[in-house]
Amino acid sequence: MGATPGESDERLFAAYVAGDVASHEALFRRYQEPLQRYLERMLGDRAAAEDVIIETFLRLHRHRHRFRAGTSVRAWIFTISRNLARNRLRAQRLWGWLPLTSADAATTAPPPEPQGEVRERVAAAFAALPAAQREVCALRLLAELSLEDVAVTTGASVGTVKSRLFYGLRRLRAHLGDLAPGGARR
Repeated sequence: MGATPGESDERLFAAYVAGDVASHEALFRRYQEPLQRYLERMLGDRAAAEDVIIETFLRLHRHRHRFRAGTSVRAWIFTISRNLARNRLRAQRLWGWLPLTSADAATTAPPPEPQGEVRERVAAAFAALPAAQREVCALRLLAELSLEDVAVTTGASVGTVKSRLFYGLRRLRAHLGDLAPGGARR
């Protein structure tokens, strides 16, 4: 069969379920970068984000026959990755309670990679958001999901998503307004 660049996610996924491996690869290439941006903000770790992306597509493969026709493949992929990332964050918090684990992590953690001031400020601004606002802002701004897909991914109503996005963006502007062209705060 083979995937064409303009083909919809739903057609690619249907072709994959029918046996076209190239369609799965096309979906992976299509979502690798948006997932990377979203998961890096959510997890704060590039390598962990890469691990979750791989696990997302393994789960997509394992559960491909559970997909409900008529729903968004994009939202389903982001829901899988969100759930995997949340599980990883829960496990990290659990392991953080063990004294040896946290001490070992502090002594064996690799030094942070050099980042520019802007990147550090954006990361800090995202980290300062309440979790629900951070998640919605990352899905909308970094993963470029529609409001409807963000609602499906998070399990919240579209109205709740709009509210979280509004307040999250307001906080981000307050922290990063001087980075806008012209340096003026809005």
